[in-house]
Amino acid sequence: MQHTAILKPDDVLRGAEKRVIAVLRAWHGGNHAQNEIEADLTASLGEARATACITAFQQMLGLLAKHGLTALTIMPVDTKGISQDEAALARFVMAATEQRRDSALAEAVFLVAPAGLLPLLCVASRFGLPLLCEECRSRILPSIAPVPRH
Repeated sequence: MQHTAILKPDDVLRGAEKRVIAVLRAWHGGNHAQNEIEADLTASLGEARATACITAFQQMLGLLAKHGLTALTIMPVDTKGISQDEAALARFVMAATEQRRDSALAEAVFLVAPAGLLPLLCVASRFGLPLLCEECRSRILPSIAPVPRH
């Protein structure tokens, strides 16, 4: 019998995708991890954008809970590598953010029931946009701290 690895390497992910997974893991890691990621986002994005980002993320989690087809496999904060579910969610968020609607909907079909597709697409783009902007700014302005790797 051949065993398949549960985790995929995370070295092929873009910075914003890694950030999506970092926020997701922190949210499942408890209050301390949540407070750390919120403080990190606030330092990087500013208070208003960080708040909007976290609010959209919480709304996305609510839609996943309400319309989700299965529970997502989310690894602990310090885990090296990513689960298939984390990778799928990160791809979905970035596709939604970058207005690649067909790609985003193709990913979302495996995440939520049809009633949740469009609301999830909308809220995912609001969650991902500040993270994508953070990644772009970190490449342009060296004074901004680099996006954490996990």
